[in-house]
Amino acid sequence: MKNNISTSKPHYEILDGLRGVAAIVVLIFHIFESFTLDPYLKFVNHGYLAVDFFFVLSGFVIGYAYDERWKK
Repeated sequence: MKNNISTSKPHYEILDGLRGVAAIVVLIFHIFESFTLDPYLKFVNHGYLAVDFFFVLSGFVIGYAYDERWKK
């Protein structure tokens, strides 16, 4: 009988957390986009960068998860 014990890669919860933070930053950007004249909300102007970060990080997570499968 063949043993099908697969060794899985470790799951990095911090990456999921960073993706969640990036998604929340994008949400805040869309909500407060019209209030950018307030000097305390100037950081909201750069919320679009969280989209790029989210997609780059998601690409890494997907590539990391399927690395062994692509080699076969």
